[in-house]
Amino acid sequence: MGVPEKKRRRRRRKSDGASSSTDQQPLVPAPDSVGSWKDRILSEFDAVLEQHLSQDVLYRRLIPRKNRVQRKMVDQALDELIQAGTLLRLPDSRMALPRRLLSIIGRLDANRDGYGFVIDPEGKKDVFVPAHYLRGAIDGDTVRCYVTGEDARGRREGMVWSVQAHGRRELPGLLMKTGDGFFVRPRDVRIRHLFRVEEPIPSLPEDGETIVVLSVTVYPDESPVPSGRITSVLGMEGDPSIDTDLVIASFGLPLAFPRDIEEAAGERASSVPIAPSEGRTDLRPLNIVTIDGDSARDFDDAISLESGADGTWTLGIHIADVSTYVLPGSPLDREAFARATSVYFPDRVVPMFPEVLSNGVLSLNPDEDRLARSVIVQLDHEGTVLDWRVEPSVIRSRKRMTYSEVHRALTGTPSEGYRPWLDLLKDMWNLALRLRRRRMDKGSLDFDLPEPEIVLDLRGEPVDILRSPRYLSHQLIEEFMLLANTLVASRLSQRLGSAIFRAHEPPSPERIDNLYAFLNSLGISLARPESVTPRDLSLILEKTKGSPVEHPIHYAVLRSLKQARYDERPMGHFGLAFSDYTHFTSPIRRYPDLIVHRLLTLTSSANKEGLLPASLSVVAQHCSERERKATEAERMAVDFKKVRFMSRHLGESFDGRITGVAAYGLFVELAPFFVEGLIPIHQIGKDYFEYREDRHQIRGERTGKSFSVGDSVRVTVAKVDFQRLRCDFVLEEEAADLEKPHAYPRKRKGGRRGR
Repeated sequence: MGVPEKKRRRRRRKSDGASSSTDQQPLVPAPDSVGSWKDRILSEFDAVLEQHLSQDVLYRRLIPRKNRVQRKMVDQALDELIQAGTLLRLPDSRMALPRRLLSIIGRLDANRDGYGFVIDPEGKKDVFVPAHYLRGAIDGDTVRCYVTGEDARGRREGMVWSVQAHGRRELPGLLMKTGDGFFVRPRDVRIRHLFRVEEPIPSLPEDGETIVVLSVTVYPDESPVPSGRITSVLGMEGDPSIDTDLVIASFGLPLAFPRDIEEAAGERASSVPIAPSEGRTDLRPLNIVTIDGDSARDFDDAISLESGADGTWTLGIHIADVSTYVLPGSPLDREAFARATSVYFPDRVVPMFPEVLSNGVLSLNPDEDRLARSVIVQLDHEGTVLDWRVEPSVIRSRKRMTYSEVHRALTGTPSEGYRPWLDLLKDMWNLALRLRRRRMDKGSLDFDLPEPEIVLDLRGEPVDILRSPRYLSHQLIEEFMLLANTLVASRLSQRLGSAIFRAHEPPSPERIDNLYAFLNSLGISLARPESVTPRDLSLILEKTKGSPVEHPIHYAVLRSLKQARYDERPMGHFGLAFSDYTHFTSPIRRYPDLIVHRLLTLTSSANKEGLLPASLSVVAQHCSERERKATEAERMAVDFKKVRFMSRHLGESFDGRITGVAAYGLFVELAPFFVEGLIPIHQIGKDYFEYREDRHQIRGERTGKSFSVGDSVRVTVAKVDFQRLRCDFVLEEEAADLEKPHAYPRKRKGGRRGR
């Protein structure tokens, strides 16, 4: 009589289990205390080759299957080891010894949906951290993160172990009163904690909701109830005049300069002589002009041009000599390094230097003598550089010109005050065209993407959003500044080897694959080169210029590129197709330019450290981080005004174009205002829409109606969300079926606004 099938399977499993290296029963007597079990567990982890073990495998290795007493002791031992940090419980419930995992220390970039990424300081793949493994870390914190593996999407996955340094000292938010006291809900949706307000509570308006700034004293990683003190009251929720204040507080940007810095700036402004001297050339006889925006208040670059009888040109690029006023290691220098950049908002500027410098002696104002660093370039009639030098100088601007008026002059309608300068401006434009042609021939990328210009009233309320014009005069100045930056970079590279360079590395193969897949999905057949050059991407921009998909494709090319940064090595600039590049032309608003001015005085790398506030690598990294922070703050300020502007157009319809397609909806940019919003997929129509990722399209299952990138649509503004700074649209034909459009936040019962 044969053995029953069930019994055979049980015997097989028992036999398999007995022969398994990870499931075998212990061969030594079981410990009789929790402490002994902890030692045994750690020994087991040390003995195995695997980095991780699951709890089930550990049970099978250590205890008999039915010994509940021992299993209970093992559970307690594991809990104590994990609580003490001796063992880590990973996102997939396995466990590991911390010392056997890769760990990195980087900045946490949190997402509004709760999860985050730890930025790898070595430039490797960032580490995805699920929300429940953040351990109280908030956006901007520097954390130690253990890399635990890869998720299904191929991303490195990990868990925050500890906060090394807090990145946010102050948080703006909505003040809320509850039965347990006052709390602040941070304005930044990436911070999902409520903070208890410590005494004293400032006097507040009796009606409406108040936005305050909270100085954090207890962080979420330190206590389940974080807390802080209110340092200032910004104003009432919904007041447009506090939009920029909110952004400044959100990013912890410095406002007023300390008194000693203001005094030091005033002393330097009055004590430095502005006159030719030994080693400083007198260039005041030249016809030097500045060309800036209509509302510009500081002018850090000026230009001059002289033609020779032999058809050559002598171009002068004159830059404010900040390094003479701001000495290495001085309080002014330390403050400028901490700020690293000026930050530009729709209604104001947070400057790098006090006004007595930035808008005073450093500004190349007309009819005033100023100290400068001048790059003097000799070029032939085709724009080839024959010779050049850089030298300290004294200059005197003859005229303060504006982009708009120079553009009028170059296009045949000069204003009366520009007629005497017309020949000079035309010569400058002809030279700029030759420089531009040479740059484009190398494959330099030229994006034509609309930049919004926010028009504000006196209260800070946006009254219009215009396309920022791109004048011929912008291109003229751009070519001359690019030339100066490349020449200076080549000098630093040859003389010093290491300095502060602007680095823009080639895009990764993965991003290029995604770009060409996107092009193919739109019916643009281009063979992907084995090694992509700037010229390859430039051809994409040229091929799609003027087409319905121009802007989506130009954005796609832009997204495929790596972010430019500062580096101590001359790594070249991929996007501009330059082998050497640095920033030299804006030392009033960028700290790296100031360092470059100082380094140009050296003939060798000796004594370089005395001109720096820290090592070159530290300076480069700090300035890169501050630049990114400034860019994010500027973008948020513009988004604030965009959302506020659209809140006045709820229920109105506009023409737009689809710029992106995702599984959750369509991204549409409004033609009149350059404002992008989302049509959620459930609002598109009475059909089931399938997302076709390979075609960047969604298609209705019943109607066959499809929506693709580049399609023109007419949409109605349905919602605006001030918390997430987002606009929601619906197709105009679907708008009648919706509730009355509204702006978030909306009133709840009792007068509170929902978040």
